[in-house]
Amino acid sequence: LYSTLDSKIKSWVDDMNNTAYNLPSKVLFPVVASDVVAAVNFAKEHGIELSVKNSGHNYVGASTKKDTLHINMNKYTQYAPTGVSDCDAATIDQDLLSDQPCRLSLAKGKTAVLRVGGGENWDKTYRAVQAANDNQADGYTYHVVGGAAGTVS
Repeated sequence: LYSTLDSKIKSWVDDMNNTAYNLPSKVLFPVVASDVVAAVNFAKEHGIELSVKNSGHNYVGASTKKDTLHINMNKYTQYAPTGVSDCDAATIDQDLLSDQPCRLSLAKGKTAVLRVGGGENWDKTYRAVQAANDNQADGYTYHVVGGAAGTVS
């Protein structure tokens, strides 16, 4: 308990300038892209450094950098739970921006896409693909590769 700590340890714990805390001065939880744009513009205008975090941590400490405007993407719009979308070349409109992911997917020989938002973690992505596969009569149709080579096929 705190009350039983040695006075030297208490002073270390109570020191808000202690570099071990490495905490941002302000935290923002954006929900849509315009929130992120506003935060970046605000930080630029006021000379404040940004730090960004989705979930978990960053081994070099960038996810909780001291005295920054911290953008925590955890509340950002999430799309993966809505699942995998099959792409049908016969129904794609070449002029619609919203059909661009399917056009790209089909051009790569893939028949589906999974939309993933900036605040989503791999667990939600894996679960969405698992749910899509569970609904397939012939077994596993889709797979996802995580990390720096994220693809759904």
